[in-house]
Amino acid sequence: MSSASFEIAANVLIPGRAAGAALVLTDTLSFWGGFDPQTGEIIDVHHPQYRQRVGGSILIIPESRGSAGTPGGIAETLRNGSGPRAFVLGERDVNISVGALVANRLYDLSIPVLEIATQAMSEIEYGDHIEIDLDGTISVNPRAG
Repeated sequence: MSSASFEIAANVLIPGRAAGAALVLTDTLSFWGGFDPQTGEIIDVHHPQYRQRVGGSILIIPESRGSAGTPGGIAETLRNGSGPRAFVLGERDVNISVGALVANRLYDLSIPVLEIATQAMSEIEYGDHIEIDLDGTISVNPRAG
C-alpha cells in the first residue's frame, strides 16, 4: 500500500467526528458472545483477530454477526470506555447502528457509524491513522513502516 494519505467518501449512518488507529477485522464479529463488552476484547477463539481489543480504535468491520443482543453489547462497551471511537462498515448493519444510537441517547456519546465500499475497505490497513468528519469523509494516513 502507498504511504500517501488519501480520503474515502462514506455513507453516514450515524454522524460524528472521531480519530484513532484502524483496527481492521477480516471477518464478521458477534458482539454478543464473541466479544467481551467489559474489556473490549474479541473472545471468539475462531475469529482471526482473537484477543485484539477494540478500545479507542476506529473499528473497520465487514458487518456484525449474530443476534438482537448485539446493540446491548455495543452500548455497554461504549458506556464503559472499552469500545471503539467509530465503526466503519462494509455493509449497513442495523445492530451496530442501534447500539451506537442507544449509547448516544442513554450516555450522551457520539460514536460515528459509516458505510464504505468493499474496495475502499481493502485500502485501509491495521494501524493506519483515521480521521472521520461529520460529512462522512474518512482521511487515512498510512502508518509508517
